[in-house]
Amino acid sequence: MAIPTISGGVFNFTTDGYSAPSFSGSTYILGGVLAVFYQVWTDDYVYAATSKGLKIYDITSEGEYAYVTYSGGFNTVWANDDKVFVGTTDDGVKYLNKTCISGSVGSPYELVTCLADLSDLTYYHELTSDDVRYIHGNDNVLCMITTSGVDVVKIDPQSYRSYTTISGAKKCFMTSSGRFYYMTLDTLYVMYTCLYDWTDVDNEYTVGSGIFESGIELNDMFITEQTSSDNISNTIFTATTSGAYVIDEGNDVYVVYYIE
Repeated sequence: MAIPTISGGVFNFTTDGYSAPSFSGSTYILGGVLAVFYQVWTDDYVYAATSKGLKIYDITSEGEYAYVTYSGGFNTVWANDDKVFVGTTDDGVKYLNKTCISGSVGSPYELVTCLADLSDLTYYHELTSDDVRYIHGNDNVLCMITTSGVDVVKIDPQSYRSYTTISGAKKCFMTSSGRFYYMTLDTLYVMYTCLYDWTDVDNEYTVGSGIFESGIELNDMFITEQTSSDNISNTIFTATTSGAYVIDEGNDVYVVYYIE
């Protein structure tokens, strides 16, 4: 059956005939050990952060190609052109160089010896917390959500770190232009640069005030650049507990796709 096209200002996922594709479960085998799946990132490979470490899949055959076992596992994974970054529960951010990735679909390789510490790439050796919950980035600039705040770090050359301490941060998104977004359960913050004053943000969308209706929680987001009505601003896609909000940053016009 074909998946219905979503159009118009409001689409009810429950009553309008949409059926989401199923996912085959939340547990996987990593190096012969049962693991809980947390997040994926995809480029030439598929990288899966799990409770036991990192799984790397060959994207053509869809078979497991290599893996990294790590005590405590990894909460999150993100990659740029050169490196794969993972967040730990108690030791900050680790990475492995893509040049170190090798393996076999029939007999996956263990790559734990490739794992290095983020501090090897930057002058800054501390984050707001060593418990890193989420990583995103653009090129050599990383944004990281920890249990105590939000960190933005540019890795060498000319490294820098900018951060804020905040309780309950969930996700972040770094655009190619340097515009930066991060969210808590009830507020989405927009910063045109994250190098200066984190208190005086450029824009914010708060639950119960304006676009987001009262009583919901913000879960996740994705940004498409220069796709708004003015062909300059961005479009914000926000997943919430009541549905998906799509916001045109150029004029704050929005639509909601409800799940009930």
